[in-house]
Amino acid sequence: MKKNVGTADRYIRVLIGVSFLINIFILKPGAIGTIILLALGLALLYSAYSGYCWIYDLLKISTCKKSNDAE
Repeated sequence: MKKNVGTADRYIRVLIGVSFLINIFILKPGAIGTIILLALGLALLYSAYSGYCWIYDLLKISTCKKSNDAE
């Protein structure tokens, strides 16, 4: 799997993912709200960890720095 998420993007994804997970305890949503916040938070944390975002792949976006070794 190729990486298409850069360092700054990863940092932002971690912050937003953790905030979704914290909101489960702060807001105390119902069952559906908990599932939605949990899914969004874990998806963002996973994409930050792996460095790959399937939406970026569909849109052909990459926030990674280009390396000179590829050419």
